[in-house]
Amino acid sequence: MDANELRYLTYSRGDLYDRTIDTEDLQHDCPLDQISSKTLSASHMQDATASLGLFDKLPLETMQNVLSNIDLSTLTLLRSISKPMNHLVNSLPDYKKVVTHSPDALRALLSTHTAQYFTVIDLYNALRAQKCFLCCRFGAFLYLLNCRRCCWHCLTSIDDLLPISQASAKLLYRFDEQTTANVPMLLNIPGSYSLKQSRSSHPKSKGGIRVALVAYGAARKACKELQDGAAVLDKRTKAKQETRIAFRGPLSQDYMEDMDCMNYDPAGYNAGYGLQPQRFMAAVRFPTLITGTDATVEWGVSCLGCLEEATSGDEEQFWNRQYTNEDMVKHLKHCDKARHSWFKDRMKELHNR
Repeated sequence: MDANELRYLTYSRGDLYDRTIDTEDLQHDCPLDQISSKTLSASHMQDATASLGLFDKLPLETMQNVLSNIDLSTLTLLRSISKPMNHLVNSLPDYKKVVTHSPDALRALLSTHTAQYFTVIDLYNALRAQKCFLCCRFGAFLYLLNCRRCCWHCLTSIDDLLPISQASAKLLYRFDEQTTANVPMLLNIPGSYSLKQSRSSHPKSKGGIRVALVAYGAARKACKELQDGAAVLDKRTKAKQETRIAFRGPLSQDYMEDMDCMNYDPAGYNAGYGLQPQRFMAAVRFPTLITGTDATVEWGVSCLGCLEEATSGDEEQFWNRQYTNEDMVKHLKHCDKARHSWFKDRMKELHNR
């Protein structure tokens, strides 16, 4: 099956990507070239002859190894120190591949302040992966709170991936400052997390407060690691508060209600995930790097046959399945719709065009 035939049997799920972090805003608000940013100009960067001090005395391989194991936030700041350091960071093999093939993932990590927890190696490994870290499906998203690949199904349904406000976690589990600091946190990007065509009508599409969010699973894990974690609350009261917080924010203040994204998409309620828009604040569209003689990226495709076969009541099954091109070819061999006349009719229609 050639590429043209495959395109005729599949489609891209733009409606899913519209609900996560807006990559167009990222490209505008988070330039990766620090020389052109608002906070730094070329005149503030040391010239190309500037020395890196003792770091200059290290072998190139050692310097690259050190930089590859520095968190992405620090690595980005290092690029602005001098032109030699800028060139050195840009020369890192993993960094070059990330910036070339998935710059928006790096922008999302930097913009949400989650870059402080991960290295360029972590991000590159996620870029090379294809499967969701929780299941065998193709993962079309980067989950920012652990820098791992995630599929639509897990993103919208797994409790541990649900972001709750950091204030909720502190209130519910009575975290001290040290424990709170040890749980990875992101600052949400204000915006409307709904279908793109409906965003312009939202009165709060820009601006708004930024809320610190943590993964529900990470907060619970941190609680278990506390010596007195089991004695925080009795089980019944704790369960009630966890449910309340997961859907609306902390008991003392409804942070979720103040967010620009709050429940503007009625279709989300029908699909079962509209009540938790904060899920999409921790995800960004993410390609997979297909390595070989000519490295390419794939964003995932869905099966038109499955879409046409869908009946009322089972839409969710066809909303969350995406495949790489290779896996799609395998899927078409078993797709009920593709095995019947639909496949031949589509091929005949293509070749008659």
